[in-house]
Amino acid sequence: MRSTISNFTSSGMTMKSVLEPLQARGYLFKRFEPFALKTIGSRKRMEVYHGIDLKNRYVLVFVVDKKSRVLQKEVREWFDLKSRIENHYGYKILQNIVLIRAPLCSKAKALLESEGWKVIAV
Repeated sequence: MRSTISNFTSSGMTMKSVLEPLQARGYLFKRFEPFALKTIGSRKRMEVYHGIDLKNRYVLVFVVDKKSRVLQKEVREWFDLKSRIENHYGYKILQNIVLIRAPLCSKAKALLESEGWKVIAV
């Protein structure tokens, strides 16, 4: 368990630093835990959290912390990751949130918002 937690804090963002911007925008959770991308065979260098909000909806939070710009291609890969995570759990995830600490291409942001994802710049 300890090795799993250290993988999630490698980018410098702790659980508290992930939850604070979400709580400031009204997202409160009954359960919130990290999801290891290795379980679905992904080698992406990002953090993913899975939780249940107070209205019993499943929430997926992608935490992106990088220096280079996030492009449409990468956003499409996130959509694929989301569907693989849904297959892993066996249910549909209704809310998708991206906490991003990186420059975001305007077309990538428009693509995320058109798919119903919430983009939160940290």
